Amino acid sequence: MRTILSDSAAASRSELHAILVPAGAKVSLPSGAPDARTWKADFSDSAGSSLMLRADGGKRWLLIRLPRSKDVCNEDVRNAAGVARNAAEKCEKTTLSVDLGLLANNAGFAMAASEGAGMAFYDHGVCKADRKKAGLKKIQIVGAGSAKATKSAVKHGMHGAMANLFARDLQNLPANILNPKDFAKRARKVCASSPKLSCKVLGEKKMEELGMGSLLGVSIGSANEAQMVHMVYKPGRKAKGKIALVGKGLTFDTGGISLKPSGKMEDMKFDMSGAAAVLGVFHALAKGAECPYEVHGILGCVENMPGSKAQRPGDIVTAMNKMTIEVHNTDAEGRLVLADCLTYTARKIKPDVIYDMATLTGAAIHALGHLHSAVLGTDQKAINRVMELGAEVGEPLWQLPLNDDYRDLTRGKYADLQNLFNPGEGAGTIAGACFLSYFVDDVPWVHLDIAATAWNGPSRSYMSYGGRGVIARTMLAVLRD
Repeated sequence: MRTILSDSAAASRSELHAILVPAGAKVSLPSGAPDARTWKADFSDSAGSSLMLRADGGKRWLLIRLPRSKDVCNEDVRNAAGVARNAAEKCEKTTLSVDLGLLANNAGFAMAASEGAGMAFYDHGVCKADRKKAGLKKIQIVGAGSAKATKSAVKHGMHGAMANLFARDLQNLPANILNPKDFAKRARKVCASSPKLSCKVLGEKKMEELGMGSLLGVSIGSANEAQMVHMVYKPGRKAKGKIALVGKGLTFDTGGISLKPSGKMEDMKFDMSGAAAVLGVFHALAKGAECPYEVHGILGCVENMPGSKAQRPGDIVTAMNKMTIEVHNTDAEGRLVLADCLTYTARKIKPDVIYDMATLTGAAIHALGHLHSAVLGTDQKAINRVMELGAEVGEPLWQLPLNDDYRDLTRGKYADLQNLFNPGEGAGTIAGACFLSYFVDDVPWVHLDIAATAWNGPSRSYMSYGGRGVIARTMLAVLRD
Protein backbone atom coordinates (compact mmCIF):
# COMPACT_ATOMS: atom_id res chain seq x y z
CA MET A 1 0.00 0.00 0.00
CA ARG A 2 1.33 3.43 -0.97
CA THR A 3 1.34 6.51 1.24
CA ILE A 4 1.92 9.78 -0.60
CA LEU A 5 1.72 13.54 -0.17
CA SER A 6 -1.06 14.95 -2.32
CA ASP A 7 -2.38 18.42 -3.21
CA SER A 8 -6.08 17.63 -3.01
CA ALA A 9 -8.78 15.21 -1.92
CA ALA A 10 -12.17 14.45 -3.42
CA ALA A 11 -14.72 12.33 -1.63
CA SER A 12 -16.06 9.69 -3.99
CA ARG A 13 -17.36 6.14 -4.14
CA SER A 14 -13.76 4.92 -3.73
CA GLU A 15 -12.23 7.69 -1.60
CA LEU A 16 -12.89 8.73 1.99
CA HIS A 17 -11.95 12.33 2.74
CA ALA A 18 -11.06 12.59 6.46
CA ILE A 19 -10.66 16.11 7.83
CA LEU A 20 -8.83 16.71 11.11
CA VAL A 21 -10.59 19.61 12.85
CA PRO A 22 -9.03 21.42 15.83
CA ALA A 23 -11.50 22.63 18.46
CA GLY A 24 -12.83 26.04 17.48
CA ALA A 25 -11.88 25.71 13.80
CA LYS A 26 -14.44 26.19 11.03
CA VAL A 27 -14.90 23.44 8.45
CA SER A 28 -15.52 24.34 4.81
CA LEU A 29 -16.75 21.42 2.71
CA PRO A 30 -17.09 21.40 -1.10
CA SER A 31 -20.39 21.71 -2.90
CA GLY A 32 -22.32 18.45 -2.82
CA ALA A 33 -21.49 17.87 0.82
CA PRO A 34 -24.26 18.03 3.43
CA ASP A 35 -25.08 21.54 4.57
CA ALA A 36 -23.40 22.42 7.88
CA ARG A 37 -26.78 23.24 9.37
CA THR A 38 -27.72 19.54 9.13
CA TRP A 39 -24.75 18.21 11.08
CA LYS A 40 -23.04 21.01 13.02
CA ALA A 41 -24.92 20.25 16.25
CA ASP A 42 -23.89 16.58 16.03
CA PHE A 43 -20.15 17.24 15.77
CA SER A 44 -18.84 17.31 19.33
CA ASP A 45 -16.11 19.67 20.53
CA SER A 46 -14.55 16.83 22.52
CA ALA A 47 -11.14 15.82 21.20
CA GLY A 48 -11.27 12.35 19.67
CA SER A 49 -14.92 12.53 18.60
CA SER A 50 -15.81 12.00 14.95
CA LEU A 51 -18.75 12.35 12.58
CA MET A 52 -19.32 10.64 9.23
CA LEU A 53 -21.12 12.72 6.59
CA ARG A 54 -22.82 11.02 3.67
CA ALA A 55 -23.95 12.29 0.28
CA ASP A 56 -25.20 10.84 -3.00
CA GLY A 57 -22.92 8.65 -5.10
CA GLY A 58 -21.25 7.01 -2.10
CA LYS A 59 -19.43 10.20 -1.11
CA ARG A 60 -18.18 10.24 2.46
CA TRP A 61 -16.49 12.88 4.62
CA LEU A 62 -15.20 12.01 8.06
CA LEU A 63 -14.72 14.87 10.54
CA ILE A 64 -12.35 14.10 13.42
CA ARG A 65 -12.02 16.50 16.33
CA LEU A 66 -8.61 17.45 17.71
CA PRO A 67 -7.66 19.70 20.64
CA ARG A 68 -7.24 23.42 19.95
CA SER A 69 -4.56 24.17 17.36
CA LYS A 70 -2.00 25.36 19.91
CA ASP A 71 -2.39 22.12 21.86
CA VAL A 72 -2.31 19.59 19.01
CA CYS A 73 0.62 17.15 19.22
CA ASN A 74 1.90 14.39 16.97
CA GLU A 75 0.05 11.71 18.92
CA ASP A 76 -3.29 13.50 18.39
CA VAL A 77 -2.71 13.42 14.65
CA ARG A 78 -1.41 9.84 14.70
CA ASN A 79 -4.48 8.61 16.56
CA ALA A 80 -6.88 10.59 14.34
CA ALA A 81 -5.28 9.13 11.22
CA GLY A 82 -5.80 5.67 12.70
CA VAL A 83 -9.49 6.46 13.23
CA ALA A 84 -9.70 7.57 9.60
CA ARG A 85 -8.03 4.40 8.33
CA ASN A 86 -10.37 2.14 10.28
CA ALA A 87 -13.38 4.07 8.97
CA ALA A 88 -12.13 3.85 5.39
CA GLU A 89 -11.76 0.08 5.66
CA LYS A 90 -15.25 -0.22 7.15
CA CYS A 91 -16.66 1.82 4.25
CA GLU A 92 -14.73 -0.40 1.80
CA LYS A 93 -12.88 2.53 0.26
CA THR A 94 -9.68 1.99 -1.70
CA THR A 95 -8.27 5.48 -1.07
CA LEU A 96 -8.04 7.45 2.16
CA SER A 97 -7.21 11.14 2.21
CA VAL A 98 -6.15 12.51 5.60
CA ASP A 99 -6.63 16.28 5.41
CA LEU A 100 -4.31 18.37 7.61
CA GLY A 101 -5.37 21.66 6.02
CA LEU A 102 -6.76 23.11 9.26
CA LEU A 103 -3.44 22.55 11.06
CA ALA A 104 -0.19 24.46 10.80
CA ASN A 105 2.14 23.10 8.12
CA ASN A 106 4.28 20.79 10.20
CA ALA A 107 6.37 17.92 8.86
CA GLY A 108 5.91 16.11 12.18
CA PHE A 109 2.12 16.13 11.72
CA ALA A 110 2.49 14.74 8.20
CA MET A 111 4.72 11.94 9.45
CA ALA A 112 2.35 11.15 12.33
CA ALA A 113 -0.62 10.97 9.95
CA SER A 114 1.30 8.60 7.69
CA GLU A 115 2.24 6.42 10.67
CA GLY A 116 -1.23 6.28 12.22
CA ALA A 117 -3.02 5.49 8.99
CA GLY A 118 -0.38 2.92 8.08
CA MET A 119 -0.40 1.06 11.40
CA ALA A 120 -4.19 0.92 11.90
CA PHE A 121 -6.52 -1.89 10.83
CA TYR A 122 -4.11 -4.59 11.98
CA ASP A 123 -5.52 -8.08 12.54
CA HIS A 124 -3.64 -10.00 15.24
CA GLY A 125 -4.96 -13.33 13.93
CA VAL A 126 -1.69 -14.26 12.24
CA CYS A 127 -2.73 -17.90 11.88
CA LYS A 128 -6.43 -17.41 11.10
CA ALA A 129 -7.74 -18.69 7.78
CA ASP A 130 -10.03 -15.67 7.57
CA ARG A 131 -7.55 -13.04 8.74
CA LYS A 132 -8.80 -9.62 7.71
CA LYS A 133 -7.16 -8.20 4.60
CA ALA A 134 -6.86 -4.49 3.99
CA GLY A 135 -8.96 -3.15 1.13
CA LEU A 136 -7.21 0.22 1.11
CA LYS A 137 -4.71 0.67 -1.71
CA LYS A 138 -3.56 4.23 -1.17
CA ILE A 139 -3.23 6.76 1.64
CA GLN A 140 -2.95 10.44 0.77
CA ILE A 141 -1.77 13.12 3.19
CA VAL A 142 -3.30 16.38 1.95
CA GLY A 143 -3.29 20.00 3.10
CA ALA A 144 0.23 19.73 4.51
CA GLY A 145 2.02 21.80 1.90
CA SER A 146 4.62 20.57 -0.54
CA ALA A 147 7.91 21.29 1.21
CA LYS A 148 10.71 18.80 0.66
CA ALA A 149 10.84 18.08 4.40
CA THR A 150 7.13 17.24 4.40
CA LYS A 151 7.49 14.85 1.48
CA SER A 152 10.30 13.11 3.31
CA ALA A 153 8.26 13.00 6.51
CA VAL A 154 5.41 11.16 4.79
CA LYS A 155 7.89 8.55 3.51
CA HIS A 156 9.43 8.24 6.97
CA GLY A 157 5.98 7.61 8.40
CA MET A 158 5.21 4.97 5.79
CA HIS A 159 8.47 3.12 6.48
CA GLY A 160 7.93 3.41 10.23
CA ALA A 161 4.52 1.77 9.84
CA MET A 162 6.10 -0.99 7.73
CA ALA A 163 8.68 -1.70 10.43
CA ASN A 164 6.05 -1.68 13.16
CA LEU A 165 3.67 -4.06 11.38
CA PHE A 166 6.47 -6.45 10.44
CA ALA A 167 7.61 -6.60 14.08
CA ARG A 168 4.05 -7.12 15.34
CA ASP A 169 3.53 -10.08 13.03
CA LEU A 170 6.68 -11.69 14.42
CA GLN A 171 5.64 -11.03 18.02
CA ASN A 172 2.23 -12.60 17.52
CA LEU A 173 3.50 -15.83 15.96
CA PRO A 174 3.57 -18.88 18.26
CA ALA A 175 6.86 -20.47 19.28
CA ASN A 176 6.16 -23.74 17.45
CA ILE A 177 6.23 -21.74 14.21
CA LEU A 178 8.75 -19.01 15.04
CA ASN A 179 11.62 -20.98 16.54
CA PRO A 180 15.25 -19.77 16.36
CA LYS A 181 15.95 -21.35 12.96
CA ASP A 182 12.74 -19.94 11.49
CA PHE A 183 13.66 -16.50 12.82
CA ALA A 184 17.02 -16.78 11.07
CA LYS A 185 15.29 -17.91 7.88
CA ARG A 186 13.05 -14.84 7.95
CA ALA A 187 16.08 -12.60 8.46
CA ARG A 188 17.77 -14.14 5.42
CA LYS A 189 14.62 -13.52 3.37
CA VAL A 190 14.50 -9.86 4.38
CA CYS A 191 18.16 -9.35 3.50
CA ALA A 192 17.83 -11.19 0.18
CA SER A 193 15.22 -8.65 -0.94
CA SER A 194 17.71 -5.77 -1.25
CA PRO A 195 21.24 -5.51 -2.66
CA LYS A 196 22.11 -3.16 0.21
CA LEU A 197 21.59 -5.92 2.77
CA SER A 198 23.47 -9.10 3.62
CA CYS A 199 23.05 -11.78 6.27
CA LYS A 200 25.02 -14.55 7.92
CA VAL A 201 23.88 -16.95 10.62
CA LEU A 202 26.03 -18.52 13.32
CA GLY A 203 24.93 -21.90 14.60
CA GLU A 204 25.82 -23.42 17.96
CA LYS A 205 29.05 -25.01 16.69
CA LYS A 206 30.40 -21.65 15.52
CA MET A 207 29.23 -19.92 18.72
CA GLU A 208 31.01 -22.60 20.76
CA GLU A 209 34.21 -21.91 18.82
CA LEU A 210 33.84 -18.22 19.71
CA GLY A 211 33.45 -19.09 23.37
CA MET A 212 29.81 -17.97 23.75
CA GLY A 213 29.15 -20.05 26.84
CA SER A 214 26.75 -17.50 28.30
CA LEU A 215 24.32 -17.68 25.37
CA LEU A 216 24.73 -21.42 24.88
CA GLY A 217 24.01 -22.09 28.54
CA VAL A 218 20.49 -20.75 27.99
CA SER A 219 19.95 -22.80 24.84
CA ILE A 220 21.19 -26.13 26.21
CA GLY A 221 17.81 -27.20 27.55
CA SER A 222 16.01 -26.80 24.22
CA ALA A 223 15.71 -29.17 21.28
CA ASN A 224 15.75 -26.11 19.01
CA GLU A 225 19.27 -24.99 18.14
CA ALA A 226 20.19 -21.39 18.95
CA GLN A 227 21.04 -19.03 16.10
CA MET A 228 22.90 -15.74 16.11
CA VAL A 229 21.96 -13.63 13.10
CA HIS A 230 24.28 -10.93 11.78
CA MET A 231 22.67 -8.61 9.22
CA VAL A 232 24.43 -5.72 7.49
CA TYR A 233 23.01 -2.69 5.67
CA LYS A 234 25.33 -0.56 3.55
CA PRO A 235 24.07 2.72 2.07
CA GLY A 236 24.62 3.46 -1.61
CA ARG A 237 27.15 6.18 -0.74
CA LYS A 238 30.00 6.51 1.75
CA ALA A 239 28.66 5.74 5.21
CA LYS A 240 28.67 8.49 7.86
CA GLY A 241 29.52 5.92 10.49
CA LYS A 242 28.73 2.47 11.83
CA ILE A 243 25.77 1.69 14.12
CA ALA A 244 24.86 -1.66 15.65
CA LEU A 245 21.38 -2.75 16.75
CA VAL A 246 21.27 -5.81 19.01
CA GLY A 247 17.99 -7.59 19.75
CA LYS A 248 17.08 -10.20 22.35
CA GLY A 249 15.34 -13.03 20.49
CA LEU A 250 13.96 -15.46 23.08
CA THR A 251 11.41 -17.18 20.85
CA PHE A 252 9.91 -18.71 23.98
CA ASP A 253 10.82 -18.29 27.62
CA THR A 254 9.56 -20.83 30.15
CA GLY A 255 12.02 -19.48 32.72
CA GLY A 256 14.01 -22.71 32.44
CA ILE A 257 14.53 -24.60 35.71
CA SER A 258 13.42 -21.40 37.50
CA LEU A 259 10.05 -22.04 35.93
CA LYS A 260 7.63 -19.16 35.44
CA PRO A 261 4.07 -19.32 36.85
CA SER A 262 1.62 -20.94 34.42
CA GLY A 263 -0.68 -17.90 34.20
CA LYS A 264 -0.12 -16.07 30.93
CA MET A 265 2.92 -18.18 30.08
CA GLU A 266 1.48 -18.51 26.57
CA ASP A 267 2.35 -14.86 26.05
CA MET A 268 6.05 -15.53 26.55
CA LYS A 269 6.33 -15.94 22.79
CA PHE A 270 6.79 -12.15 22.85
CA ASP A 271 10.17 -12.40 24.59
CA MET A 272 11.74 -11.96 21.16
CA SER A 273 10.33 -8.44 20.78
CA GLY A 274 13.76 -6.81 20.73
CA ALA A 275 14.88 -8.98 17.84
CA ALA A 276 11.52 -8.38 16.15
CA ALA A 277 12.10 -4.63 16.33
CA VAL A 278 15.58 -4.97 14.82
CA LEU A 279 14.31 -7.17 11.99
CA GLY A 280 11.43 -4.73 11.46
CA VAL A 281 14.00 -1.95 11.00
CA PHE A 282 15.89 -4.03 8.43
CA HIS A 283 12.61 -4.78 6.63
CA ALA A 284 12.06 -1.03 6.29
CA LEU A 285 15.66 -0.52 5.12
CA ALA A 286 15.08 -3.20 2.49
CA LYS A 287 12.00 -1.25 1.34
CA GLY A 288 13.94 1.99 0.90
CA ALA A 289 13.98 3.70 4.31
CA GLU A 290 16.61 6.43 4.41
CA CYS A 291 19.81 5.81 6.35
CA PRO A 292 23.30 7.30 5.82
CA TYR A 293 25.01 4.79 8.14
CA GLU A 294 26.38 1.29 7.84
CA VAL A 295 24.03 -0.65 10.10
CA HIS A 296 24.65 -4.02 11.72
CA GLY A 297 21.77 -6.00 13.18
CA ILE A 298 22.55 -8.76 15.67
CA LEU A 299 19.78 -11.12 16.76
CA GLY A 300 20.31 -13.60 19.60
CA CYS A 301 17.65 -16.22 18.80
CA VAL A 302 17.28 -18.79 21.57
CA GLU A 303 14.62 -20.86 23.32
CA ASN A 304 14.73 -21.19 27.13
CA MET A 305 13.33 -24.58 28.17
CA PRO A 306 13.52 -26.86 31.23
CA GLY A 307 14.75 -30.43 30.85
CA SER A 308 17.38 -32.94 31.86
CA LYS A 309 20.10 -30.97 30.06
CA ALA A 310 18.90 -27.52 31.10
CA GLN A 311 21.07 -25.03 32.94
CA ARG A 312 20.61 -25.10 36.72
CA PRO A 313 20.57 -22.27 39.26
CA GLY A 314 24.10 -22.15 40.65
CA ASP A 315 25.80 -23.15 37.41
CA ILE A 316 28.77 -21.05 36.31
CA VAL A 317 29.30 -20.27 32.62
CA THR A 318 32.07 -18.47 30.75
CA ALA A 319 31.13 -15.70 28.34
CA MET A 320 32.85 -14.76 25.09
CA ASN A 321 34.85 -12.03 26.87
CA LYS A 322 36.16 -14.71 29.30
CA MET A 323 34.18 -13.40 32.27
CA THR A 324 32.62 -16.10 34.43
CA ILE A 325 28.98 -15.81 35.50
CA GLU A 326 27.03 -17.38 38.37
CA VAL A 327 23.52 -18.20 37.18
CA HIS A 328 21.39 -17.41 40.22
CA ASN A 329 18.13 -17.63 38.29
CA THR A 330 17.64 -19.25 34.90
CA ASP A 331 14.73 -16.87 34.21
CA ALA A 332 17.22 -13.99 34.05
CA GLU A 333 18.28 -15.49 30.73
CA GLY A 334 17.96 -12.56 28.34
CA ARG A 335 21.02 -10.84 29.77
CA LEU A 336 23.00 -14.08 29.38
CA VAL A 337 22.09 -14.20 25.69
CA LEU A 338 22.76 -10.50 25.13
CA ALA A 339 26.11 -10.67 26.95
CA ASP A 340 27.70 -12.72 24.18
CA CYS A 341 25.84 -10.83 21.44
CA LEU A 342 27.21 -7.55 22.80
CA THR A 343 30.77 -8.85 23.08
CA TYR A 344 30.57 -10.16 19.51
CA THR A 345 29.27 -6.77 18.38
CA ALA A 346 31.89 -4.74 20.23
CA ARG A 347 34.85 -6.88 19.12
CA LYS A 348 33.91 -8.20 15.70
CA ILE A 349 31.99 -5.19 14.35
CA LYS A 350 33.59 -2.32 16.33
CA PRO A 351 30.69 0.11 15.77
CA ASP A 352 30.58 3.78 16.76
CA VAL A 353 27.63 3.05 19.03
CA ILE A 354 25.58 0.02 20.11
CA TYR A 355 21.84 0.09 20.79
CA ASP A 356 20.41 -3.06 22.35
CA MET A 357 16.68 -3.63 22.79
CA ALA A 358 15.16 -6.34 24.91
CA THR A 359 12.15 -7.42 26.94
CA LEU A 360 14.65 -7.81 29.73
CA THR A 361 12.97 -7.24 33.11
CA GLY A 362 9.50 -7.45 34.56
CA ALA A 363 10.81 -4.89 37.05
CA ALA A 364 10.45 -2.27 34.30
CA ILE A 365 6.68 -2.56 34.78
CA HIS A 366 7.02 -1.77 38.49
CA ALA A 367 9.27 1.18 37.72
CA LEU A 368 7.40 2.73 34.78
CA GLY A 369 4.10 0.96 34.20
CA HIS A 370 3.24 0.39 30.54
CA LEU A 371 3.64 3.98 29.34
CA HIS A 372 7.43 4.27 29.00
CA SER A 373 10.30 2.01 28.01
CA ALA A 374 13.42 2.22 30.17
CA VAL A 375 16.71 3.52 28.81
CA LEU A 376 20.16 3.26 30.38
CA GLY A 377 23.68 3.31 29.01
CA THR A 378 27.09 4.93 28.77
CA ASP A 379 26.57 7.58 26.06
CA GLN A 380 24.44 10.43 27.44
CA LYS A 381 24.25 12.26 24.13
CA ALA A 382 22.88 9.16 22.39
CA ILE A 383 20.47 8.54 25.30
CA ASN A 384 19.15 12.11 25.10
CA ARG A 385 18.61 11.83 21.36
CA VAL A 386 16.83 8.48 21.51
CA MET A 387 14.52 9.87 24.21
CA GLU A 388 13.75 12.91 22.07
CA LEU A 389 13.06 10.85 18.95
CA GLY A 390 11.03 8.26 20.86
CA ALA A 391 8.75 10.99 22.17
CA GLU A 392 8.23 12.34 18.65
CA VAL A 393 7.05 8.99 17.28
CA GLY A 394 4.90 8.11 20.29
CA GLU A 395 7.32 5.61 21.88
CA PRO A 396 8.40 7.48 25.05
CA LEU A 397 11.38 6.40 27.14
CA TRP A 398 12.56 7.24 30.65
CA GLN A 399 16.16 7.11 31.81
CA LEU A 400 17.20 5.13 34.88
CA PRO A 401 20.62 5.49 36.57
CA LEU A 402 23.61 3.30 35.84
CA ASN A 403 26.78 3.89 37.86
CA ASP A 404 29.62 2.03 39.54
CA ASP A 405 27.76 1.68 42.85
CA TYR A 406 25.02 -0.26 41.06
CA ARG A 407 27.51 -2.14 38.87
CA ASP A 408 29.35 -3.41 41.95
CA LEU A 409 26.15 -5.17 43.07
CA THR A 410 26.52 -7.46 40.03
CA ARG A 411 29.85 -8.88 41.26
CA GLY A 412 29.66 -12.60 42.01
CA LYS A 413 30.78 -14.59 45.03
CA TYR A 414 32.11 -17.64 43.16
CA ALA A 415 32.57 -16.10 39.71
CA ASP A 416 33.26 -12.68 38.21
CA LEU A 417 29.58 -11.77 37.92
CA GLN A 418 26.13 -12.99 38.94
CA ASN A 419 23.08 -12.57 36.75
CA LEU A 420 20.95 -10.97 39.49
CA PHE A 421 21.46 -8.56 42.36
CA ASN A 422 21.22 -10.25 45.74
CA PRO A 423 17.72 -10.57 47.25
CA GLY A 424 16.48 -7.34 48.75
CA GLU A 425 18.60 -5.03 46.60
CA GLY A 426 15.68 -4.22 44.26
CA ALA A 427 16.35 -2.15 41.13
CA GLY A 428 15.79 -5.11 38.81
CA THR A 429 15.85 -3.11 35.59
CA ILE A 430 19.06 -1.37 36.63
CA ALA A 431 20.51 -4.77 37.58
CA GLY A 432 19.96 -6.08 34.08
CA ALA A 433 21.63 -3.07 32.49
CA CYS A 434 24.55 -3.19 34.95
CA PHE A 435 25.19 -6.81 34.04
CA LEU A 436 25.20 -5.98 30.31
CA SER A 437 27.58 -3.06 30.82
CA TYR A 438 30.44 -5.53 31.38
CA PHE A 439 30.16 -6.83 27.81
CA VAL A 440 30.35 -3.72 25.61
CA ASP A 441 34.06 -2.96 26.19
CA ASP A 442 34.57 0.77 25.57
CA VAL A 443 32.00 1.13 22.80
CA PRO A 444 29.35 3.82 23.48
CA TRP A 445 26.18 1.92 24.38
CA VAL A 446 22.46 2.47 24.90
CA HIS A 447 20.22 -0.19 26.47
CA LEU A 448 16.47 -0.12 25.84
CA ASP A 449 14.37 -2.29 28.17
CA ILE A 450 11.00 -2.66 26.42
CA ALA A 451 9.53 -5.36 28.68
CA ALA A 452 6.80 -3.01 29.91
CA THR A 453 5.75 -1.69 26.50
CA ALA A 454 6.32 -4.44 23.92
CA TRP A 455 3.12 -6.35 24.69
CA ASN A 456 0.98 -4.08 26.86
CA GLY A 457 0.08 -0.44 26.78
CA PRO A 458 -2.70 2.06 26.18
CA SER A 459 -5.15 1.19 23.44
CA ARG A 460 -4.96 3.45 20.39
CA SER A 461 -6.84 3.59 17.11
CA TYR A 462 -3.76 2.13 15.45
CA MET A 463 -2.82 -0.38 18.17
CA SER A 464 -4.55 -2.52 20.75
CA TYR A 465 -3.58 -5.88 22.28
CA GLY A 466 -0.79 -8.32 21.44
CA GLY A 467 2.53 -7.33 19.93
CA ARG A 468 3.03 -3.57 19.64
CA GLY A 469 6.18 -3.42 17.50
CA VAL A 470 7.59 -0.92 19.95
CA ILE A 471 10.96 0.82 19.39
CA ALA A 472 11.28 -0.09 15.68
CA ARG A 473 10.08 3.38 14.63
CA THR A 474 12.33 5.05 17.18
CA MET A 475 15.37 3.20 15.84
CA LEU A 476 14.51 4.16 12.27
CA ALA A 477 14.43 7.78 13.43
CA VAL A 478 17.86 7.30 15.05
CA LEU A 479 19.28 5.81 11.86
CA ARG A 480 18.18 8.68 9.60
CA ASP A 481 19.04 11.37 12.16
